Amino acid sequence: MLTQILTVLAYQLPELLAASLVLALLRIHTRADTPGRKLAMAGTLLVLVTGVLRLGVGVGQTWMLTRVMATLQDSVATWLAIYSALMMLLSVVSAVGVGLLGWGAVKAMAGGGTRAA
Repeated sequence: MLTQILTVLAYQLPELLAASLVLALLRIHTRADTPGRKLAMAGTLLVLVTGVLRLGVGVGQTWMLTRVMATLQDSVATWLAIYSALMMLLSVVSAVGVGLLGWGAVKAMAGGGTRAA
């Protein structure tokens, strides 16, 4: 089971590291009144939180599958459908976070100077 949990962690780790890096860069290199900063911070936090939640759901799914394989329960399909729905929902929330991050970046770039026609 440890191998499966490490595999789940390996899938989520790049996103978690990238979101953590962006959050640190936003905190260090931008002022609080920078246009778009709040949107970018909110988007990054959404990506980070949903990444951690997906990690938890993935570990839960791995634990459930290991337990079900040992006891051969009939409700495997139901639990897999629930875990799949949770993962899809968390992916949508993460996508909203990326959208907010992009929106904040666009606001910051538009506020930084004149726009080319």
